[in-house]
Amino acid sequence: MKSRTLWIAVFGGIVALGLGTAVVTAFVTDDGGPSASSTSTTSSSVSDTFDLPIGLEKDTLALAKHQRELLVGLAAQRGGPLEVAVVRGDTPLGSDAVRVSVDGRDVTTESCGTGCSRAQAAVLQGQPSRVTVSAGSAPVSFQLPPSLPASGQSAFDRARRTMAALRSYRFTERLTSGGPIVFSRLAVHAPDRLSLRTNSGFRSVIIGRKRWDYQDGRWQEGPFPGLNAREVLMWYAARNPRVVRRLPNGDVQLTAYGLKPVPAWFRLTVEPSGRVAEAEMTAPAHFMLHRYSDFDNGPAIRPPQ
Repeated sequence: MKSRTLWIAVFGGIVALGLGTAVVTAFVTDDGGPSASSTSTTSSSVSDTFDLPIGLEKDTLALAKHQRELLVGLAAQRGGPLEVAVVRGDTPLGSDAVRVSVDGRDVTTESCGTGCSRAQAAVLQGQPSRVTVSAGSAPVSFQLPPSLPASGQSAFDRARRTMAALRSYRFTERLTSGGPIVFSRLAVHAPDRLSLRTNSGFRSVIIGRKRWDYQDGRWQEGPFPGLNAREVLMWYAARNPRVVRRLPNGDVQLTAYGLKPVPAWFRLTVEPSGRVAEAEMTAPAHFMLHRYSDFDNGPAIRPPQ
């Protein structure tokens, strides 16, 4: 039976959690049935998928969207440059395959590395701008604000402190590479316990350096490189957060870019308390949404019987 790999990195930071050695991968078969396995890999192949030279520079706004398997991400600075990374699945698209327009007018681009196109566009200079990227499919558009949004570093730092200090919490995960969707429910208990169950029935429990997977009607125990509950927060190492929206209830929405667990764009909704209500990660062939709940009220996680 033909299978389609979905790099499920379940609990978000699993690439980091496995320290590049044990990555949980889910396979969705043609009839929708799942299986799970461990595979040896590192994030280097993902890191090489695209370049974004100004992505980590100060005073940069980073945004991303996806259209099925097509990822379009950008980094913009006041008055330019504007860098656009385009990746279809795991395949980066060069400048010759990408068209960029600003406010309806095509702009000249040059290569800024693998899968990266750079334009000297007058953005974030007092007027809102609409950036549209076309790559052989329906165009993907971004509405840029008149100026560089305020730094969200204080809200982001508060979120890091608050979430890392939790004893326990739950979250749901929606993960796709642009095709089938895997839904998972996860529970985390500091310092090193996690349990998960996917909508297809796959279950796993991790406690420190041990892992149990439910397969063939029974629990199977195996080793795990080690779990740090903080690293389950896939957005934890993001950089240069910007405030893109303030909600009436006091929540703020942040966007950021980072290289861990893989190069990706992030969007977070942070409550006044510092708790993160929702986090989104957009990376090549990896589009993930987490919704957090039951803060310090999660279930006990014990070795399965």
